[in-house]
Amino acid sequence: MKRIFYVVVILIVTMCIVSACRKMEESYKQYVVPGGLTYAGKATSPKAYSGLNRVKIAWLRGSDPSVVKAKVYWNNFADSLSVDIPPSGDTISVTIENLLEKKYTFTIRTYDGKGNSSIPVEVVGGSYGEKYQAQLLTRPVNSNVLNANGTLTIGWGGADESNGAYASEVKYTDVSGKEQHKIFSVKSLVSEIPDMKPNTNYQFRTIFRPDTLSIDNFYTSYTDGSGLFSFNKKSWKIISYSTQHSDGDNAVINFIDGNEATRWHTCAGCSSYPHFATIDMGVERTITQFGVWRTTFETGGDDRGPDKFDFLTSADNVTWVNQGSFNFNRLINGEQRYSLPNKPKARYFKFVGTQGPQSYMVMGEISTYGL
Repeated sequence: MKRIFYVVVILIVTMCIVSACRKMEESYKQYVVPGGLTYAGKATSPKAYSGLNRVKIAWLRGSDPSVVKAKVYWNNFADSLSVDIPPSGDTISVTIENLLEKKYTFTIRTYDGKGNSSIPVEVVGGSYGEKYQAQLLTRPVNSNVLNANGTLTIGWGGADESNGAYASEVKYTDVSGKEQHKIFSVKSLVSEIPDMKPNTNYQFRTIFRPDTLSIDNFYTSYTDGSGLFSFNKKSWKIISYSTQHSDGDNAVINFIDGNEATRWHTCAGCSSYPHFATIDMGVERTITQFGVWRTTFETGGDDRGPDKFDFLTSADNVTWVNQGSFNFNRLINGEQRYSLPNKPKARYFKFVGTQGPQSYMVMGEISTYGL
């Protein structure tokens, strides 16, 4: 009897379940697509390439030959752009112009010829503009050295690599009169311009890329090269001088060796003012400035330099022009620089100490600048 009861109960429960399922099928029948849904092949490996108020979206074409169109959406689907898919090619790309400067989430859907769409694919990218441009800093120039052959060597300061600086551009006029542009990596500490037209200047700027996928470069404004090129001393010669105390540590050649820690010491006990040294730069230059150092040899700062000196120039080592009498502070270290308003063209110059505390004179270094 119990067994019959259990069988009846099971039959009743089964009938209830079947009835409920039939009701559910009737409820969802309107939403069922006969034969199932068809999806177009989705965009594969999408990338967003940043740019100047624009972003380029690119993805692999994929293996679905039925895909004929794509739509790219942004701003929460408020904006979109349609893209026709060509029958051949590996990569599909579209550039979205006139974007505000910010980050965007782009959604890509592809469509086949019957209007079936793919599942959405998202990619994030950014547009850069005035805000980014305004914070870019030009890489500084620390030195300009011009040698006797006319080769300009530029010594660079630090570049803002964290903000995307990757190169410096130098614009100049070459010896044939043509404008040239040369690009140098920010990894280079020095750059050479071997063919700049004599007595001309150059301009430089820094090139930035905000990220490695950027399709646009960003530039700082051009800055003039100082125009005060330091003349390379490797070809300089001392062609005459008053005295030197001895060779080696006291030699007059130390006056142009590029090191203020060496010294030119005139003869102690056997010389008196004026003391002079005549230098041949090896080629005629336009001198706009010159600089003089006291020596730091031994004592870290030698006060036995002159209080006054003259600076003379010559094109031929025969006819000399005195460019002026100058005061020198023999109590301080470092370069003391002097301007030459007449900007003389000269191959030779002469430093003449005219007044000092001792009969002899001790000096560290001299340099000239110009074009």
